[in-house]
Amino acid sequence: MLRKANPLRDSEIRAALRGRLQAIHAHDPDTAIIDELSLCQGDARVDVAVVNGSFSGYEIKSDQDKLVRLPHQLSVYERCFETMTIVVGSRHVAECFRVIPAHWGVWEALPDREGVRFEPRREPAVNPAVSPDSVVQLLWKEEVLEALRELGLAATARAGRRELWDELVNAVPRNRLLEIVRERIQARGDWRSGPTPFRGGGLSRSAATSQRSQENRQWLLSHRLQRPPS
Repeated sequence: MLRKANPLRDSEIRAALRGRLQAIHAHDPDTAIIDELSLCQGDARVDVAVVNGSFSGYEIKSDQDKLVRLPHQLSVYERCFETMTIVVGSRHVAECFRVIPAHWGVWEALPDREGVRFEPRREPAVNPAVSPDSVVQLLWKEEVLEALRELGLAATARAGRRELWDELVNAVPRNRLLEIVRERIQARGDWRSGPTPFRGGGLSRSAATSQRSQENRQWLLSHRLQRPPS
């Protein structure tokens, strides 16, 4: 017997989704699960973002929601997430298969005795369209300055955010940039509700930062040594 016949609300799906993601990533204490993450300087907000070895986004569309905003949201999410999953009520499943990219995952949210269960209709694949210029905008100015300095590059606090973002994008390959952004977001903890312990495998924040600085400098040195003479 189902819990109830009424359509699931967004808040019900969101709470259940967060619980499901926390259970999936319980073995990895460094995984950051973030609600309402702002993207591309506020151009869109994804319902839930998961940051660990990759960027994964989850967008919720309950049966009570409309899909009018989805095309714009889709264009932003495509630039930012390595994998993307839409979590929908039953009435949106067919439409989602028509309008979302083939590499997006689809989870159907259904009511049951426990509240909500998720039925995977399609698993996500890697998004080929991630844009470094969009991903780097997830970094705060202080984080960009720190990353540039760890790479041994001159950086001034007087520079604007966009100038610093561009400098970091041009300094490292795409995959290394994504790693840098993920590391900074994971290091924040739950910055929206106040200070929390730094999640870094038992390291203090200062120790972890120092370790990242050494790793970044070693990477930059090896990259320069491997570069053929001009």
